Amino acid sequence: MRKYDIVSGLFLLALSLAICAGSLRLNVGNLTAPSSGFFPLMSGLVLGIFSILILFEARKSGKEIVRFWASKANKKGIYLTFLFILVYALLLEHLGFIGTTILFFFLVSRFVSGHRWAIAVFFALVTSFSTYFVFTILLHAPLPRGFLERMF
Repeated sequence: MRKYDIVSGLFLLALSLAICAGSLRLNVGNLTAPSSGFFPLMSGLVLGIFSILILFEARKSGKEIVRFWASKANKKGIYLTFLFILVYALLLEHLGFIGTTILFFFLVSRFVSGHRWAIAVFFALVTSFSTYFVFTILLHAPLPRGFLERMF
């Protein structure tokens, strides 16, 4: 476990430095008027902080052998999640943000988390419309438009 944590911590730290360096090539702006490099810079900084925390924890932890798949891992759920993410990426431009996100959260909630149909539909609708509201109304971010977005 310690070896894997050190390797992943170093990889994530290098990735965060690359993200920060790339974002500094863009105009960063400030907190009140962020520009195109602001979000990548903040993401890189947060990733860097978490990678340093991983390295500190790896240094403190003792040696223990951990297999890649834990014996009680929900492998079916992991594979389904990867499949649903792939389907999401493939359908996003065609169905638009709301339709694809509703489908994605419904599938994950129903078939990975095992929620009942009504809960899965409710969760998918609330999550999709909430994120759509935040990104389009509050942040004015362009999202892929589908048939549901054209109704609004």
